[in-house]
Amino acid sequence: MKFWGRKGKEEKKKVVITVCPVCGSTNIRKISPFSGWLTPEEWVCEDCGYRGPIVAEVEVEDEE
Repeated sequence: MKFWGRKGKEEKKKVVITVCPVCGSTNIRKISPFSGWLTPEEWVCEDCGYRGPIVAEVEVEDEE
């Protein structure tokens, strides 16, 4: 995103990463393709086995 009056400085893009609230792993996915659409959203962590509706979302800067 460019701002008027700020030549040469551009804001870096932010990317949101879903993280397991128990172990901090990024190896987390929705339990099914219908999760959050037909049924309440539920997540499962492949590393620690966490299963539940709560996940952490971490915002990081995209390196281009």
